[in-house]
Amino acid sequence: MTMAAGWRHAAAPATTGRAAVPWLTVLPLAVVLAFADEFWTVSLRTAVGDITRAQAPFSSWLRESIAVLPVFVFAVLGALTLALSWFGQHPHRSRVVIATALLVAAAGTVAGVGVLTASSIYDYHLQVQQLQMMGSMGGRCTGGCLARQEHASLLLQAESVAFGSGILLVTNVAVVGWMVAIRGGRLDVTGPRRRETGAPPRRVTRAEGLRLVLAVGLLGSGAVQAGTALAGRPGTGAVSIALTAAHLAVAIPLLTRPGRQGLRAAAVVSLASLAVWTYTHSLGLPVVPDSTGARAVGLADAMAVALEVVTLAAAVVLLRARRWLGRPPASAHQLSLGLVAVIALAVLGLAGTGLPWFDVLGTTGDHALAPSH
Repeated sequence: MTMAAGWRHAAAPATTGRAAVPWLTVLPLAVVLAFADEFWTVSLRTAVGDITRAQAPFSSWLRESIAVLPVFVFAVLGALTLALSWFGQHPHRSRVVIATALLVAAAGTVAGVGVLTASSIYDYHLQVQQLQMMGSMGGRCTGGCLARQEHASLLLQAESVAFGSGILLVTNVAVVGWMVAIRGGRLDVTGPRRRETGAPPRRVTRAEGLRLVLAVGLLGSGAVQAGTALAGRPGTGAVSIALTAAHLAVAIPLLTRPGRQGLRAAAVVSLASLAVWTYTHSLGLPVVPDSTGARAVGLADAMAVALEVVTLAAAVVLLRARRWLGRPPASAHQLSLGLVAVIALAVLGLAGTGLPWFDVLGTTGDHALAPSH
């Protein structure tokens, strides 16, 4: 079968505007890649991972696939953005379509290997905890014996990642090839353009796009704080509720009435949240019993901090980098990458809060990657 060119010609007089994001291509590819890669991640975990995470593999596969879906959306969109930059909007050769498909498969594999590596690191952490507990209880394996067992567990997880990476690559190439085949040999890197209306199309400026990323990042951070409040102890929950309210109070006006005061408020809220996080994870909360001392960094903590750093940087750029904001506006692909990135951070943060449905890390034991309550 001869593969057809996947991009529509922009020379058609009935359309205008910049290249749009092909969401009807991005989303199906991301869904298939996420669910396929998570199948292997859960399978490998069941074989060599910690026993406490090997329960209910089907529900774990379903929840984790949904949780990491934004990561794969980012990977697929990033690959198509590179293809658009390298090959242009209107390639007409079959080998370009094949190269783009391989680029998507490679990006999906990078995302899948990242998820697999994080899962294996967490499994190793839990296995080491269990080995230490068993050694302290029985007193039969301590010192050099315990070190050898920990080293063996580390090698097992490393081999799992290496073996799984090859499986993910082969799977993703097959999945992307199958998706291209059922689409008739097409792989769009741009979406349909707008029809001519007589008036020049309005383009989103860099400032508007970055402000949207800032607002979504604040909402995402507020959502993670709210999830921590719902799953946490009363004292830490009160702090998280206060931070959630502050994020919402700043993010909503940015979407409706943008202004420099709103940007300053966003910078203050992000900086204050980072300060609170640093204080509570180093000294604890004096008003909460048994909360003094350093707290372990959890997945929700890490994602919340990442969102705060992103929102703080975006607010500073909007306030200071007028020359950069005055350049030609970013493409729809680049703007969408920024939005998908902050959404992915927020969803992963919610996945680590310990809420019943989002608790993809399990509910047993003290999780190093789960939030510390």
